[in-house]
Amino acid sequence: MRTFRRAGAIMALAFIAGCARAPAPPVAAPAASGGQRVAQADVELKVESVAREADTLAVTYAVHNRTPKAVLLLDGLWDVGFSGHLTLAPERAYVDLSGGKVVLSRMLLPVPEDLAVEAPEVPAVTRVEPGATANRRAVVPLPLRTALPYPTGPEETRELSTVREVSLRVGYLPDADALTLSQGKDSQGTPVQTPQYGPAVTAQRVLDSGPLPVTGAK
Repeated sequence: MRTFRRAGAIMALAFIAGCARAPAPPVAAPAASGGQRVAQADVELKVESVAREADTLAVTYAVHNRTPKAVLLLDGLWDVGFSGHLTLAPERAYVDLSGGKVVLSRMLLPVPEDLAVEAPEVPAVTRVEPGATANRRAVVPLPLRTALPYPTGPEETRELSTVREVSLRVGYLPDADALTLSQGKDSQGTPVQTPQYGPAVTAQRVLDSGPLPVTGAK
């Protein structure tokens, strides 16, 4: 049976902890311990720190575009107000605690095949020119709680003291000029650009940091 629900959807409109690169397949393999050399034609994810900051867990990272084309980071996640208005949340990340792992993601998550939604949740995009680096932070509240656009199971909660490793996944579109973007503004008037779900979910590539140690997890 297909389930029907509404997503929080698009309106009209410190130390080096890890490094990953994006090859041709959709999902990049986790980086080797201590980082690795990257080819000039890669998009590189480098996590600088994973640490507790007061009542949050913060992951500081950078994405470097080594390709000859501009890329689009799918990292503009949304906060949904009580009235349903969407506000861009520059540091928000999805949290997946299933399977005993902790995965933070800033990407376009596909709609499950058995779930029907009025409108998929599509992140806004950030353009990264050839040779440029985008410096970012992903910050999630503690204790950790499941935070996904399409929950398929019970919400889980984990104290940071029980967590030893965290993974970060970042989605991007490898050719910024290949897809048509919708122009709009969020509820605060911030200009945003969003791709259509179908072409974006097909074109998306995912950088995966692999397991990263957590500093100050007590």
